[in-house]
Amino acid sequence: MSENPPDGTSSGDPAQSGWQSVIDDMAATADEYRERGWTALELHPGDSVLVDSERRTGLDVVLPGPEYEDLESLTEDCAFVDVDVFRAETANMIYLLVVEADPDSETAVLVPAYYDPGSGQSKLESIRSDGDFRLFCRRLDDDYVEFAHDDVAPFLPEAMRGDG
Repeated sequence: MSENPPDGTSSGDPAQSGWQSVIDDMAATADEYRERGWTALELHPGDSVLVDSERRTGLDVVLPGPEYEDLESLTEDCAFVDVDVFRAETANMIYLLVVEADPDSETAVLVPAYYDPGSGQSKLESIRSDGDFRLFCRRLDDDYVEFAHDDVAPFLPEAMRGDG
């Protein structure tokens, strides 16, 4: 993902244009996987927020029911052992495209997400000190699929990456 939008983009809401860039990058990345013969599931969260509670600590993305069911079905048969994280930062927002991959079955799940590092500072500190990053893909009834990562740096703002 590029950190700055190309010249000539609309002057609309920067958060919205940043999110659209993530969605566009997700579609292009999914196409690249498919061209290599992989199954690629693109997810479209309705909300994305950092969480830190007794139940969940990490990044929580809320999915539409049919997409959640597709994800749940894929995770029954796949072991997602690789991850690529593409990150872009603005003054107020961190945008992520997380690609969870199972090389054995040639399956990738693409999860776009975002969060406000300013309002989530204490949650980010918890994540960094715990030393693992959890991505919760859930539906409204609180069922979720969890992806866990022991390298938190790719998910954090640049200012927090070096000294964890």
